[in-house]
Amino acid sequence: MSTPAAGSQPGPLSGTAVSSGAHGTTVRRAGLVAAVRLQDREAPARFSVDLVTRAPRPGRIATGGERIRLVWIGQRRVPGITAGRWLRVEGFLSIHQDLPTIFNPRYELLAGAPHDHRS
Repeated sequence: MSTPAAGSQPGPLSGTAVSSGAHGTTVRRAGLVAAVRLQDREAPARFSVDLVTRAPRPGRIATGGERIRLVWIGQRRVPGITAGRWLRVEGFLSIHQDLPTIFNPRYELLAGAPHDHRS
């Protein structure tokens, strides 16, 4: 995965960024896999997860930050990507079914939550 340009860091994808032009651009984000979406065997091969840019506080269900859907077309699973895993992703942002979505993202498995800024 390429290194971000000087001064740029993966950060949360704000709703403002999505509505004001981030759609259709290449983005880099880091976050927690909050959900893994399973497909029927008869459905086309597709592995999809929801990434949240900030984890919930202990004892809470709601997350902070934004939710981004990641979809790997042609895959039924991606080794190493499970619920609760931290990832850094890069890819072309689109809006699919009213959700910010990155299809076939490049990814890096992260240990822990290096960017998790809890209040």
